[in-house]
Amino acid sequence: MNQAASTDISNTATTAKVTLTPRSLAKSKTITIRKTRFQAANLTEQYSKSPLISHFLTALSMSFPRGEMFFVDTIKNVRSEIKDPSLKADIAAFIGQESMHAKAHDQFNTEIQSADYHLKRFDAEIDKEMARLRTLSKRRQLAATVALEHFTAMIAGYILTHPKLVQQLPPNMASLWIWHAVEEIEHKHVAFDVYQTVFNNLAQRRRSMRTISLGFIISNTVMTSQLLWQNRKQSLGSVKQIWANLQGVGTLAHMMVSLLPEYLAFYKESFHPSEIDHTPLLARWREELVKKEWVEV
Repeated sequence: MNQAASTDISNTATTAKVTLTPRSLAKSKTITIRKTRFQAANLTEQYSKSPLISHFLTALSMSFPRGEMFFVDTIKNVRSEIKDPSLKADIAAFIGQESMHAKAHDQFNTEIQSADYHLKRFDAEIDKEMARLRTLSKRRQLAATVALEHFTAMIAGYILTHPKLVQQLPPNMASLWIWHAVEEIEHKHVAFDVYQTVFNNLAQRRRSMRTISLGFIISNTVMTSQLLWQNRKQSLGSVKQIWANLQGVGTLAHMMVSLLPEYLAFYKESFHPSEIDHTPLLARWREELVKKEWVEV
């Protein structure tokens, strides 16, 4: 990808550090349902300067259509038990955002599939896992959603805090990932608050996070590796590409290390997603979404 094709967001990097804030802030978050202007057309398997990063993001995208709708269903399972008007409003917005995410990533996944790049081969495994999760109790299903939502919020926060990752993307792809990241942070508290209101079972929350962590890391590592290998002629065909991949390994390693404190915080009895204050980050990137005309509100 040439320099002209990359998105000009170098000035949007934030130096804001993650800080702890009172739990009450969770209720003050504004959740906005937006429509992305991302276009699932003229896509290539490699859209980042690092092929590894392209395939990693695509691996994440593959699970989103089914995963996002699973999240929605686990909350709908217990929605009737929620009486708080503010939380009910948050649930409605959460469902709207997640439905939009599922649709956009389904369009991306369908468009990028090709004869030499087989995303569909992973569908059976993803369907199998979704079917298994749906056999669990409502409590365990929602606990799985809470754990996975923590993962998506952590990755979203990293993407927005370290925009170098998306600086490598063309504007169309950047619009998809930044829009998704902003909204994941906006609604990061919803599944957690529903779980605490209905079940409030700390042991289950911790057990589910341990199980989900293992599955999330293994599945995304396997899918990223297989996509990289499928695309090996373009991803591993030159010294320049190999060097870009090594830089991608560095980026992913940095992400894992820097997010470790946020991950471990989840196991605290007193944990709440609002402890990780993304307020300055959200303000900056909400403005960027509008300025770049990447979304419709």
